[in-house]
Amino acid sequence: MQISLIISILFFGLTLAQSLRAQPATLGGALAIPARVDTLALTLPEAEAAFLGTNFALLAERFNISAAQAEVIQARLFDNPTISLERNLFNPNNGRFFEHNEERFQVVGGIEQLVQLGGKRRKAVAYARTGVEIAELQFTDLVRTLRYELRENFVTLYYRQQTQAMYARQITALQRTLAITQAQYQRGNVPLKEVVRLKSQLFELESELKDLRNEIAEDQSELNLLLGSRQPRYLRPVLPASTPASLSLNTLSLGQALDTARTHRPDLRVSVATVRQQKQNVGVQKSLAVPDLTLGTFYDHNGAVGLHYTGLTVGMPLPVFNRNQGNIRLAEAQHQGSQQALDQQEATLVNEVTEAYRKAQEAERLAEAFPADYFADADRLLDGVLRSYQRKAITLLEFLDFLDSYKTGVIQFNQSRAERLNAFDKLNEQIGQQVFSY
Repeated sequence: MQISLIISILFFGLTLAQSLRAQPATLGGALAIPARVDTLALTLPEAEAAFLGTNFALLAERFNISAAQAEVIQARLFDNPTISLERNLFNPNNGRFFEHNEERFQVVGGIEQLVQLGGKRRKAVAYARTGVEIAELQFTDLVRTLRYELRENFVTLYYRQQTQAMYARQITALQRTLAITQAQYQRGNVPLKEVVRLKSQLFELESELKDLRNEIAEDQSELNLLLGSRQPRYLRPVLPASTPASLSLNTLSLGQALDTARTHRPDLRVSVATVRQQKQNVGVQKSLAVPDLTLGTFYDHNGAVGLHYTGLTVGMPLPVFNRNQGNIRLAEAQHQGSQQALDQQEATLVNEVTEAYRKAQEAERLAEAFPADYFADADRLLDGVLRSYQRKAITLLEFLDFLDSYKTGVIQFNQSRAERLNAFDKLNEQIGQQVFSY
């Protein structure tokens, strides 16, 4: 009896070793990370801090602010004075060039300065300053949009990696069970159909894990791009173990969310500033219809009135034909169009905030259906079910049904957690302010 037991143990060990060697890439591939790629674990605040300093789109957008500030500098500058010099070149009477004879030597010099009237410079400066405000708001709006993309990608990646770990545990357990079942089949204790069914289940899990790993690879690529990584890194997001109690809509009504959005949404503020700038442009174009004054003085060494003549010049174009009529009408039309765009933006804001609020409500309701400790004992239960099946206390069908229910439950649990965090982040984005944090 003892010899038979020893032989059975040795046979089981050989069978298990062969099974594990036959499938080395499955278990290793579940959580494998390429050796040449750095692994970086980071929290959400760390990711946001890196994002603000290294994201290429934000770095490029900052230059638009500098460009707008340069336009203010340019608008404040005065026109340069114009200096002129006239000298006699050729005397046709005697055929001489640049004659220096005291009686015939002639030189005329003058200087002129353009004086803008109608408040052109002041209005142009105001217009340019509004442009700076718009550029700053557009930068803020880009930060708002990309921050949501970052947070959504971060959360999604975290929970997909949690699901990946579940698949790895199930595949490991199923591989171990398959090895034991194959050994039992060789001894004639179980039918071949159980071995085939377990292999089929294992293949199904590995196929699903492959698809999940492809999704994780896409998340990794997007998150690295948002963080401005020049070299690929395998990122491991870190989130709090439990959702904070403050992440609840009980602290914010829909009306309050709409009021906050109207005050803080940068894209709406861009539309408001654009309307103001277009109105300023109407004033600028009307000021351009006002003729400018040219003042100057000149010196004539040997003119018709005698030697050393000094004169004063005053000039102004007559607004007979061109009174900038077309540009004024264009500016007025653009101002009216910007007002309509503002009305459209306000309507869009209401719809987007309302939709985000409703989705956050639904995500919160669904997440609360899964308590935080819903799967706290799931791993221990999985081990118990495995032992029960190995002892034949439950049938293969019951065992596989539990595995499928366990897998579906964990996936739904992780999805509900991710959807809740993403829904509140989306609401933050639509409001234009970080009202909810975690």
